[in-house]
Amino acid sequence: MKESKTPEELAKYGSFVRINGVNTHVWEMGSGIPLVFIHGFMAAAYDWRLNIPVLGKHFAVKAFDLPGFGYSDKPLGFPYSSEGYADFVKAYLDECSVKKAVLAGNSMGGQIALETCLKYPDRVSALILIDSGGYPGSVHFWLFRLLKIQIIGTILMSLITPSAVRYVLENGILCDRSIVTDETVDYYYNVYKTANARKIPPVVVRNMIKDELYIHSRLSAIKCPTLVVWGAQDKVIPPHYAELLQEEISTAKLMIIKGAGHMPHIDKAEVVNNAVIDFVNKAVLDQ
Repeated sequence: MKESKTPEELAKYGSFVRINGVNTHVWEMGSGIPLVFIHGFMAAAYDWRLNIPVLGKHFAVKAFDLPGFGYSDKPLGFPYSSEGYADFVKAYLDECSVKKAVLAGNSMGGQIALETCLKYPDRVSALILIDSGGYPGSVHFWLFRLLKIQIIGTILMSLITPSAVRYVLENGILCDRSIVTDETVDYYYNVYKTANARKIPPVVVRNMIKDELYIHSRLSAIKCPTLVVWGAQDKVIPPHYAELLQEEISTAKLMIIKGAGHMPHIDKAEVVNNAVIDFVNKAVLDQ
């Protein structure tokens, strides 16, 4: 497919800022306690569309498209790894003049939040891990597992169509299919009209899988308040891994949400928003 659109032409919200030379799509709202959202694999800050407008009334909410995804740049030379992304999160906090923030990560974003907390513990006041990656062998969804195989991953990325995007959302990611609107499908699909959008995901998934064992080996070092949120019907990373995270992070509290899949913050937005408000206020005030 001809890559003919710029991110600025395609993005329907937010703004752009350069972070470490990467033109980064950001969405920021509110004031108060800094709360930074980190999206998952092949996703974008758009994932938090049902959360930012609500939570922005309580906190200084900040979200961004990770390099390689959404409408941020997708440079071939970026260090697409847990550590590389953790360094980028720190750079984003520096750009925002935020000394310490609550990090909320979904799926791969949870893995990045974990690595950021482990590498820069003084920059993280609390963690919210939503159906988080970072546990060895935790990803069960067949499509994401195939992407790690170089040749197959390249072929799969070339086959992305609006119908394919809809299939993944309805059959792998979300529990409530009514949420998957034409507008939602178009937003995720339009990303693949930008430069390098089909080249980066297989690289990312291979590197992130390599990082899982090292992250897992250090989980006990996390001492900040942690909330583990999981969809009971998650087909990508089963709820069993939520219980393992709770066991290994001594400060972790667990919340399993019925009727939610891999993105409970979309399936059950009100439930998650209320839980985040309660957790962040208590976690930061108690420190």
